[in-house]
Amino acid sequence: MAPQRDPLSVRYDTVVHGLMLRAAAASRNRAGVRAWIASPRGEFRARDSGGRTAHERAFTRSAYYLIFKNSGAYTSGARGTTGEPSGWSLKLTWGADADRRPSSNGRLARPVTVRLYPRGEARRSSPAWVGTARQSTPATRIDG
Repeated sequence: MAPQRDPLSVRYDTVVHGLMLRAAAASRNRAGVRAWIASPRGEFRARDSGGRTAHERAFTRSAYYLIFKNSGAYTSGARGTTGEPSGWSLKLTWGADADRRPSSNGRLARPVTVRLYPRGEARRSSPAWVGTARQSTPATRIDG
């Protein structure tokens, strides 16, 4: 039996679906799309170690779920939701605290830029360590 998804992230699915379609279209021009994720003000006092509120984490979970677990809508073919890879790599870039803006119902919204890259074209920010010459050698291995 598959684990249950977080109800808050499920609530973001419809909005994230449309956002991912816009991001896929923008990727043709090597661009991203910006969205504003609103969170109750109190959540900004209880953020996780990455600086995200509960609503921002739910948005992130929804985005990765739709791209990697339920990828049928973002493929060029009609694969459906068979669990096949979507062919996309996802990058979320969150705005700084100074970028927050008031939203409705006393919330604060932080911007996030969503970029989709065709898989294999995403830039690697660090060297690959598995299956390359950069693998650990006795001279560089640290034994504890």
